[in-house]
Amino acid sequence: MDSIANRLVLIYDDRCSSCTIFAKYAFKYSRGQINCIGHYSKEGEKLRKIVFPPNYNETEMFWIVTNSHAYGGRSGLLPLLVLIIKGFFNMVIKGKMSPNLNIPQQCFDNLTCNDNKFKLKRLFKMLRSGKKLKAKFASPVNE
Repeated sequence: MDSIANRLVLIYDDRCSSCTIFAKYAFKYSRGQINCIGHYSKEGEKLRKIVFPPNYNETEMFWIVTNSHAYGGRSGLLPLLVLIIKGFFNMVIKGKMSPNLNIPQQCFDNLTCNDNKFKLKRLFKMLRSGKKLKAKFASPVNE
């Protein structure tokens, strides 16, 4: 969990193919400045319990989590864009290329994974809604 203290965290739906592709590109273009964690991974479930209030539906969108805030959906695009710009300048100035990220390719429901209508609905919902939460960590981040 010390990943939040070191760099921003992108929590994404790891059961959705387009969301997984989004996370890969976010990691790639930020030049590895963001840590990608799936909602349903063990680390993601721990992080969700720490960051979000009980009975909160945080799986409806992706989240950018910092030390003090969690930005969901549309609200998370600006912090992500800032990271991508920083990553670009790091590449130009320092010659740093992005490290590889091994995100498992998993999709539990092939009908929704390959359905373009589902992907468009998901994208529209993400762009339409955005949330910003004050991150009040229930327990220390460095556990």
